Amino acid sequence: MGMAMKIIITGTPGTGKTTISRELGKIMGAKAIEVNKLIKSKKLFSKIQNGEMIADFGKLKKELARLLRSNNTIILESHLLSDFKLPADLAVVLRCNPIELKKRLSRRNYPAKKINENVLSEALDYCHINALEIYGERKVLQVAATKRITPKAIMARIAAFKKTRKSPTIRWLPKMGARELLKLGA
Repeated sequence: MGMAMKIIITGTPGTGKTTISRELGKIMGAKAIEVNKLIKSKKLFSKIQNGEMIADFGKLKKELARLLRSNNTIILESHLLSDFKLPADLAVVLRCNPIELKKRLSRRNYPAKKINENVLSEALDYCHINALEIYGERKVLQVAATKRITPKAIMARIAAFKKTRKSPTIRWLPKMGARELLKLGA
């Protein structure tokens, strides 16, 4: 891919961020950092609520900005990375059909409330819209990850995006309709 890149991989929980960032890191020779593990190991949280660490965004941003100052290619992954801006070259937003996402999260034994919140977030393009607002269209690439996608396929999409700065459009709600979306919450 040439010079060192700072890549953010974000998306709703269950879209494949961790798997893809690890695989991409291996073939790019890049350090792939799971932000949730970093929050835990460096105690970058303000409190634990209902068994979940609530990230301290001030401390987290400072630590991630420090990591991104390196001269190496770095891949950061977390759903939180669509909520604040970092000095990144590219934000890849992984997308998954909400019906498949519900299945994935159920297999992970997520509580029903968390499944519904995440399915709704995906259906409403939450991470994508936030990433666009923070980084702008020229830095945000959407990648469909409902079906298994290889790191090489993602690399090809990144290379094409770097040339054209055009991302595919992925919108679930117009395809699904409100009734189908409401059924997902049942």
